[in-house]
Amino acid sequence: MNVVELTRSLVRIPSLSGAEAGCVALLEGTLRAFGPRVSGRNLFAVRGDGPRTLLLNSHTDTVPASGDWTIDPHGGALSHGRVHGLGSNDAKGPLAAMAVAFATARLPKGARVVLAATCDEETGGQGLGVLRPELPPLDAAVIGEPTALEVCSAQRGLLRVRVIAKGRRAHAARPWQGENAISKAVRDVVALESLPLPAPHPLLGPATLQVTMIAGGVKVNVVPPECAFEVDARTLPAQGNRDLYERIRDAARGEVALISERMAPVETPLDAPIVRAALAATGRAAPIGFGGVSDLFHVRDVPGVVLGPGRSEQSHAADEWIEVEMLERGVDAYRGTIERFFA
Repeated sequence: MNVVELTRSLVRIPSLSGAEAGCVALLEGTLRAFGPRVSGRNLFAVRGDGPRTLLLNSHTDTVPASGDWTIDPHGGALSHGRVHGLGSNDAKGPLAAMAVAFATARLPKGARVVLAATCDEETGGQGLGVLRPELPPLDAAVIGEPTALEVCSAQRGLLRVRVIAKGRRAHAARPWQGENAISKAVRDVVALESLPLPAPHPLLGPATLQVTMIAGGVKVNVVPPECAFEVDARTLPAQGNRDLYERIRDAARGEVALISERMAPVETPLDAPIVRAALAATGRAAPIGFGGVSDLFHVRDVPGVVLGPGRSEQSHAADEWIEVEMLERGVDAYRGTIERFFA
């Protein structure tokens, strides 16, 4: 099993969220010796006899290619030491490296490794969260995302809410007959962006709260009866999504609707065996925080890290690529993590 050719093969198969079946079929054939099982649009395979179990998980789905690609997004071209194509970096390269490490790592008696290739990471839905009950009980997890082989032991949560300010329609020449919903929304925007947030986390940095979308108004000569805006907040383990949502609800005068709070912040203790194993396998001195969100939150009840070949700045970028050298080091990093975890 060659990590470069497996990555190229995966890239050649379009797999937008919701349409991952082709990649699942390829992996089912590639991992046939390990008795892979397909569940929905997910696949998992198991090696070893337990009882200690380590999960390797990455995703098969991609975002759509943007209009500014200059190469075939599904060509899987190999040139200048790079594999090019949609998903090569996020996260078909990490997934391929995991698959090779899963198949080739040395496992002692009592060790069990589960490889899960899951769907819908980019959108949420029927992926790892749905598959999890079908997997064996886990002792630790490694989530494959492009981290330049840095070991990430924490990630921020994601909270999204919508605030709707209600006013009363009137002619703009007679504003005293109405109530301007945009003006009310602006007051709420200022109030929310002024909310105090927790002190920065040593690995994750600051929590954030930003108003990122706003819509309101009927016509230029009409006092607007309604204005809605949406908030994107990135939370820290010290606060969490529910606490911040309640503070937003208390601070806003408009109607507050919860869009999503499912992606909770995650933090794995620095002395957890999986963190120590990953650091030793990659030669890193200390872990860092993961800059985005990943499926780590689906396994936050066990110690876990985010780790993988590739560079975060290539994720979702036009003409996406991943370095061959980093793919090969990714196999070593995953295989070394497995073997050290069970040592």
